Amino acid sequence: MPLLHEPEVSLEDVRLCSLSISSLELDVAIRVQNPNPLGVTLRDLPFKVLCRDAERSRQIASGKTGRVKIPARDSTLVHVPVSSDNAILIGALAAFVTRGSVKVTITGTAVIDCIFFSWSVPFSKTLPVTMEQVMGSLTGQNA
Repeated sequence: MPLLHEPEVSLEDVRLCSLSISSLELDVAIRVQNPNPLGVTLRDLPFKVLCRDAERSRQIASGKTGRVKIPARDSTLVHVPVSSDNAILIGALAAFVTRGSVKVTITGTAVIDCIFFSWSVPFSKTLPVTMEQVMGSLTGQNA
């Protein structure tokens, strides 16, 4: 029976903060669950925000958490603001307008340290961004 267990990383939420023809601002919430009797340190968690247009998935933004301590047998929710200002976003917005929604995928790998052990824990989740979310963002009603 192993003494230490691999922590779990999950994408808990992605909230649309603002959206325009040239920029996208998201709040990405990532939960790190530590099942171990010792605290661990999230050394880094780089991730990509991908958006699917008619042809393929394209990276529209990226982010990273930096160092975060996770207590023993506990979990921590890390919020990461992410902004995108690029031409690829225009294609994604075109797909959004024609279909009424677009799929956004967040994918990354957490690097977690504990004494002499280290884990790389990948995660990925796809969520739809709908017209209702955009309207809520524009009117300030996204909670």
